Parts: sequence; C-alpha cells; structure tokens
Amino acid sequence: MSSDPETSINYDSPPLVEVQIDGVDYRMDGGKQGTALCISSRTSGTWDWAFGGEARWDGSLRSKAFERRTLEQLGQAFKQALENME
Repeated sequence: MSSDPETSINYDSPPLVEVQIDGVDYRMDGGKQGTALCISSRTSGTWDWAFGGEARWDGSLRSKAFERRTLEQLGQAFKQALENME
C-alpha cells in the first residue's frame, strides 16, 4: 500500500467523523500508521471526496491546511465522537 495519505483513504469505509460546514461536507479518517488524521472534503450533494490534508489531535485539532474556524468545528465533532465511544 502506498504511504501517500490521499491514496490510503478508503472512502467506502465509514469515517471517524463526518460533518457539514457552510455547504461543504468534511470527513476525518485515520492517517498513516494511526499517527495523524486525514481530512477530506466535498461540496454537499456531490459524490467525490478530495483529500485536504492531515491533522493532529492533542485535545484540539491542528493543521496548516485548514482555517481555524473549520478546525474548531471539526474538532468539536471529533471530541463528541470520542465521548460517544466511551
């Protein structure tokens, strides 16, 4: 399997988190070797996901590939998903 995060995402599998923000769907999947999260997006109502970048989680979501506001909303959804797993 390729080490490229974009090619390692299986969009047929359920994401860790999927959320809609301002008409854009975002999904988070496990990244390479479980050390990062991969964030992909698509315009709501379309089928094809586009890899947007990797992020780190340390209680908040961090990535240089996305705006802070988007990361805050994705981070809240991810935190809620983690809490629901407990």
